[in-house]
Amino acid sequence: MAKFELRPNETVVGKGPMSLYLKQGLGRKPFQGEICVTDQRVCFKISMMRELEMDLSIGEIKGFSVKKTLMVTQVTIHSQSGEIYPLTGFPAKKLQEWLRQLGVQQL
Repeated sequence: MAKFELRPNETVVGKGPMSLYLKQGLGRKPFQGEICVTDQRVCFKISMMRELEMDLSIGEIKGFSVKKTLMVTQVTIHSQSGEIYPLTGFPAKKLQEWLRQLGVQQL
């Protein structure tokens, strides 16, 4: 997987492998990739793809919600425009910390 292109004066807060659930037909399907949280934005890149699937500046994020199903924690990032980005994976708890660090509130 290609590295994220950081902007000038942008610092990585945290990153790790996760799955993003995208709408497929009537449901949602998980796509594996990597989340990258910087001091300016939150990005998700699907493995083997060139373009970012999610690229939200901190100001574009309304907040995040957390849902637990059995042993799986799902963190959903909500954009100001109403889009949702449900994510699962090992760094789900860390993702919550990274978002709080940036002043993103839990909904």
